[in-house]
Amino acid sequence: MQADTQNRHIPQDGKRLKALRKIKGLSQAGLAQALQSLIKPYMKHGFVIQQPDIARIELEKSTLDVPELLGYSQFFGTDIDDLLKPHFRSLHKNAFCLQQFSTDSDADDYFTRMEAAGRILAYSQFPSSFFMVNQATNRRFKQIAQSDYCETHLHTLDSLLSFIFSPISRYGYAQRDSILERYVEHFRQRHHKRLYFFSRASFTPHSLFPNLVLLPEKATLLMLAPIMQQQQGDVFLEIHDEMICKQVHDFYFQTVPLLEANVTLLRIGRETLALLQDGISMEMSIRFFYEEIQKRSPEDSAAVLENFSVDIQEMLKE
Repeated sequence: MQADTQNRHIPQDGKRLKALRKIKGLSQAGLAQALQSLIKPYMKHGFVIQQPDIARIELEKSTLDVPELLGYSQFFGTDIDDLLKPHFRSLHKNAFCLQQFSTDSDADDYFTRMEAAGRILAYSQFPSSFFMVNQATNRRFKQIAQSDYCETHLHTLDSLLSFIFSPISRYGYAQRDSILERYVEHFRQRHHKRLYFFSRASFTPHSLFPNLVLLPEKATLLMLAPIMQQQQGDVFLEIHDEMICKQVHDFYFQTVPLLEANVTLLRIGRETLALLQDGISMEMSIRFFYEEIQKRSPEDSAAVLENFSVDIQEMLKE
């Protein structure tokens, strides 16, 4: 307690800075050289960072100045808040931050730390990337796959129907079935994991539903992938604002009418894909899907119907 009082004028979290350096596999001298190269073009002639400077910063014996703070943030691909002690974070008021990473691994490491306390994922398409391939060895997925990890997924219903029935897809029917199987395994009988679908048809045609991750515990919103860089790390907008986060949460859980069925829809989808794999016609498969919804989740049948095209709606009403 005494040490903390003496060092309250030191803004940086020395242990966090050391941990970031270790993750990169750098010595203090190596980090000093990297920061020197990054910051020097912006500084006066004679500017230098050496190993003893890094040691004092990590031991919190000297203060991380503004150029060094910006250099750390840029080099480690993390927000300034992540480098500061908790009692200094409230002084950093920039709610909007563009996050950019040099590699997919760096981005995954950042997401793993940010999502540690739970997440709400709202996706305008189905499926989310985690279920497209088996990612059992991915560290971020291992965290999310834990039975006591709290998460909620929300998808538009039309994106699920398109995934099951579209003749134009990067996935064959067998691959689509495997993806649905992963979803069922992940969400069935898991108290802390919830899956919902909602009907886009209840909104105007030009309504947009961006892909986002809401981290309620951290009052943080991640607007995903305005830029996609395969194998080069993601770029996304990060928003720290309790009011915005509350508005987003309330919109999806109070304004948007969520379907009653979730895993049931996926199970019926798997049964339908089995028919398509066996050569049953698209028309008969669609009829089967809708009839099963009427039997097993009748309260959702109207929403399912309105998310088909007008021609298919007429066919199903016959």
